[in-house]
Amino acid sequence: MSYMLRSDPMTQCDMFLPPDVAFLVLSNLGEMECVQFTDLNEELNAFQRTYVLEVCRIADIERKLRYINDRMRDDDIYIPKLIDNPPALELHETNAYEVINAFTACASYSLSSETTIEKWERVVVEMTTSLTTMNKTYGELTEMYYTLSSVSLMIGNADLQTANLGTIKQAATGGKVIQRSAADDSGARLTVITGLVQRKRSYCFQLMLWRLSHGCAFYKQTDDDQIFRDPMNNTDVRKVAFLLVAQGEELGVRMKKVCDGFRCDLYPLPPTAAERTKTEMLLTTKITDLALVLKETKFHRCMVMHTIAKSYPTYLLRLRKAKAIYHVMNFFTLDITKNCLIGRCWIPTADLDQVQAVLDKSGEKLATSVPCFMSKLTTIETPPTFHRTNRFTYGFQALISAYGDSTYRELNPGLYTIITFPFLFSLMFGDMGHGTIMLAAAVWMLVNEKKFMAERSDSEIWNIFFGGRYIMLLMSCFSIYAGFVYNDCFSKAFTIFGSGWTVKQSLAELTKQETFLLEPGDHTHAYYFGKDPFWELAKNKILFENSLKMKLSIIIGVTHMIFGLTMSLFNFLFFKQYRYKIYLQFIPQILFLLCIFFWLVILIFFKWFKYGGASRNVKESQGCAPLVLILFIDMVLMSTSQPVAPECDAYMFNGQQNVQRALLGVAVLSVPIMLFGPPCYAAQAAKKKRKALMSKIPSEADDPEAYAVWKHEMEHASETFGDLMIHQGVETIEFVLSTISHTASYLRLWALSLAHAQLSEMLWVMIFSKMALSDHTFLGSLKIVVVFIIWGTFTLNILVLMEGLSAFLHTLRLHWVEFMSKFFMGTGIMFKPFSFDALFSDAVKDKTEVCPAAKTFEY
Repeated sequence: MSYMLRSDPMTQCDMFLPPDVAFLVLSNLGEMECVQFTDLNEELNAFQRTYVLEVCRIADIERKLRYINDRMRDDDIYIPKLIDNPPALELHETNAYEVINAFTACASYSLSSETTIEKWERVVVEMTTSLTTMNKTYGELTEMYYTLSSVSLMIGNADLQTANLGTIKQAATGGKVIQRSAADDSGARLTVITGLVQRKRSYCFQLMLWRLSHGCAFYKQTDDDQIFRDPMNNTDVRKVAFLLVAQGEELGVRMKKVCDGFRCDLYPLPPTAAERTKTEMLLTTKITDLALVLKETKFHRCMVMHTIAKSYPTYLLRLRKAKAIYHVMNFFTLDITKNCLIGRCWIPTADLDQVQAVLDKSGEKLATSVPCFMSKLTTIETPPTFHRTNRFTYGFQALISAYGDSTYRELNPGLYTIITFPFLFSLMFGDMGHGTIMLAAAVWMLVNEKKFMAERSDSEIWNIFFGGRYIMLLMSCFSIYAGFVYNDCFSKAFTIFGSGWTVKQSLAELTKQETFLLEPGDHTHAYYFGKDPFWELAKNKILFENSLKMKLSIIIGVTHMIFGLTMSLFNFLFFKQYRYKIYLQFIPQILFLLCIFFWLVILIFFKWFKYGGASRNVKESQGCAPLVLILFIDMVLMSTSQPVAPECDAYMFNGQQNVQRALLGVAVLSVPIMLFGPPCYAAQAAKKKRKALMSKIPSEADDPEAYAVWKHEMEHASETFGDLMIHQGVETIEFVLSTISHTASYLRLWALSLAHAQLSEMLWVMIFSKMALSDHTFLGSLKIVVVFIIWGTFTLNILVLMEGLSAFLHTLRLHWVEFMSKFFMGTGIMFKPFSFDALFSDAVKDKTEVCPAAKTFEY
């Protein structure tokens, strides 16, 4: 939280590592997440780098693991989630690994991890190939048995060697000869084709045979089809057995070509009934034996897969860590002696000592002769932006980072968003009941926080909600408070203090009529806190809420913009831009905003305090109160305001018109100062700086770093007056116009709050009140339960989820555009440290303090 106000100070360093200790150092730095490395070999392609062979080697091992993973997923093998955090795996590392008896008969070997994974792949490939072959054989046998049994029922005891076409037709049609001709009794040779065709192609197949043979071929298919498993694609295919008899060799050859075109599975048919019976018995035996072998083979394969799955996540993570380390080592350059790796990196200044401690411990562990060390650099490069967060502040910082990364060391809006975001949200979502529902959801996620962190869900929507659980907690608490101020709980008001209104109707009359009119004379005293509950039944409730919430939205919006503009002052002070930014930009901007729109806020408060229904002075009564909007328009147009009635005053106090003209004059004079002041001053300062730089030109050969700094400053001071004027003109026009549009944009606080309240009231009246509460019979008591469920469903889905999301998005816009545009540049470069956690997490995580100096929270 110490650096939540501004980003961490960053230091650029050169890191010197011996090659034999570099892997260990980077492995520890990847766990710490403190260092962002810069690629010093950008001019080289991937195949010219030092450690490209190691990266390709690991990529090949990963390919083998992916193949094993695909086979495990095909068999629905459960792969356990990785609980511990194993270290990175060096390619030359060896370990004693006991090879399981399930896929080898050998004892334990001293195998490298690469050899182990290769053995896994070889065993899985062999078992998969064997199983695929057996499945294919089993499928062919079952298809052959189905074909043989189906066709045997068609032709019965017919002998295909001696029978003619007419005999086969008679046997296949149940003893009835159809379309018998002389050709049926001729001695022409018959071609009998039996097999399977897919059910979806059977009609087209039959039609093609008929057209090609001109009706001279006999075709019949069984009525009962069957589903078979395709061993190559692992898909179910519905097939049907058929019998095709053609007379003559030429026609038979054509029929076989048609079968091949329709991808039919053809099987031979024994000619005699005895041979067909014998073949069926033989097929039954083979199918039974092969099914038993398949069952044992699948069981054996599953046992091997389960054993591999236990170590699979560990090996995969270790390999990926090693691949990332070698990838970063390719960022390093070798010195002249090729005995030291030199890398350039950005490190948070607060973590320099910890990084150096890692270098020292790694060198001592491997007893290297060359020490590991770092050297700080003086650079003109813009450092990356890094904000330390924890579980609570991560969500709010993520809202800001979604818009843009802060410029290095400028004020971070995420710190102020912790309060302003839930507050503005509550103004649009103010309802005690709906806020309580959201609070229950947030508390439930916080109570089960550790459980959900451990599970790491893959659902993106759930990760978004769970990542913003602390935002939901504050939004719900602020919404309950706003509902208490609005006196609104599921569209119903409640009475805590005595009402400040007295009405002439009796209690019995009030219960008969739905609403009544509240007049200023009926008011006796102010309600102690929040909105008076009598407004719930008043006919002029909407007029009162419209006026109140609209004025509140303007007050809060102008205050929020002034606060944002004030933040730019602290940025200018921090970067020591006194004359250029403070006197010529900030002061004219704040004067423009105060003289016009803050004056509107003052008029609203002045009207509230001066005019009221209890005043005895006619000119200070509610009827004589001037319209604030009319006064504001007359001020801008420099016209004289007219009283609302002859007996009333046109202005709230004497001399108001002169004060307004003076404020308008100051606001108008601020515009040319904003427009011409900064570019004129910047042009003069750049001219002096160029003159000073030209007098001190360093030698590029003697001191290249000093020459690079001089060149950078010279380029910065060479911007022309025209460019400065165009840039400042765009900023001035944008500020003046946006001040007006942003003030109007805050009226969404009023609009969404009113819409939310009216929609909640409509659901209560139209669903719960009219459908259930209006029925006072015994059936009405039963209807309450059903109607309550319907009302609760609409309330949860529409008023809490949809309206909550709408208010969230509008609040996000108010911060991104109306608030942050006053001081936030958002041109920074995000700090991306070398991190195993960021590279290999299975789900979205809360990013916290990235070094072990603080406790690490992850999701």
